[in-house]
Amino acid sequence: MKQNLFAALLAVLMILPTGAMAIDLTDYKDTDLQYQDAELAGRFDLRDGNQDQISYAGRLQMEYEMEYSTLPFKWDAYAIGDFDFSRGPNDGDDSEKNFQATGWTSAKKYFDEHDGLFGFGRIALGLRDLESTDDDDPYAKVTFGAGYGRIITATPLMEAIRCLNDLTEYGIVAGSISDKLYLDLAAIIAKENEYKSKHGLRDYERYWYEDMEKLLKNAGVLQSGVLGAMGIIRIQDILTDEPVLRRKHGWEAGVGVDYLISDYAGNDGDPGLSAFFEYAKPYGLKWQFINRLEYSTVLVDWEFGDAAHKIANVMELNYEMTDKIDWENRYELDIILETEGDVDDTYLNILDTGLRYYISNTIDAKTGLTFSHKDQGDNDDDDLETRFYFEILYTLF
Repeated sequence: MKQNLFAALLAVLMILPTGAMAIDLTDYKDTDLQYQDAELAGRFDLRDGNQDQISYAGRLQMEYEMEYSTLPFKWDAYAIGDFDFSRGPNDGDDSEKNFQATGWTSAKKYFDEHDGLFGFGRIALGLRDLESTDDDDPYAKVTFGAGYGRIITATPLMEAIRCLNDLTEYGIVAGSISDKLYLDLAAIIAKENEYKSKHGLRDYERYWYEDMEKLLKNAGVLQSGVLGAMGIIRIQDILTDEPVLRRKHGWEAGVGVDYLISDYAGNDGDPGLSAFFEYAKPYGLKWQFINRLEYSTVLVDWEFGDAAHKIANVMELNYEMTDKIDWENRYELDIILETEGDVDDTYLNILDTGLRYYISNTIDAKTGLTFSHKDQGDNDDDDLETRFYFEILYTLF
């Protein structure tokens, strides 16, 4: 199964269209960015009839992502919390509740070049209360290391392209649009938080749009010399009301030394080694590919090779079908290679594919399928599990 999934995804990448525009999203090199997003998602199903009792299953999930980036410094944070509850259809099936929250934050300091050598520190935290295990101590691990490369968020350029294409379609912008104009407009779009800080939440859009209008006017592409009411409405609709699939490009790799403060089983004080590699590339203006590979192990009495080796790979391939619909795909492979001869290695595959509908600028709906498969020696639960789901997502900010 693992080989077939990898082959299928790689085959898709080989045939992705790259578009015919002169400018490419990888041309965006601006490292200054402030971004944060928080979403609340929920799903629930209830069943009755032809079973001993009413069965149900539900899930609430909150996800947070933040990026603060300047030329020499980058700060990222991510957190996700899951609460699920369920009850089976048979007499005697009790209700089950599970809670798990994980998060991490990392800081990178670049030396000499903005996309070259960097030092980094990372903190990972976790809390959980699961029905299937009593190992519910808090998890905490710190990592310090060095790496090379940089991944740049190019979403502002995608928004600039969408704005200029839309303004051209409405006859507000005319003539040839240079690559420099796309990049200059993207630079203004990327400074939205700077405008908010300087002018306040109530008035910042006025100054933001005025600077965009000045740029377009100086470039000589405004048909009547001004954006006008329609031009401002079209830009506001794209930048405020239409979510844009995040675009990233570049790569980075790093190695680090870990210190395990505590794991879920209560172990503490163990040093470790870790490494990561991440690659991101937009294909044309519609596709976005991201892959992150991580490795970690614990050093037993400072000796390498006596503890399990953990490998995790997350691959995302998303497609912007329309301004209101995205096709989202995620494949996760988790491997635990045991060093003890009487313990089987573990392979966990999870493939999720679904369509996200942007109902408004704060409410989304998503429907999709999840396939999961676990292989651990001769485990009994090694059948392919398939789930169909529908969920509502609310953007908090």
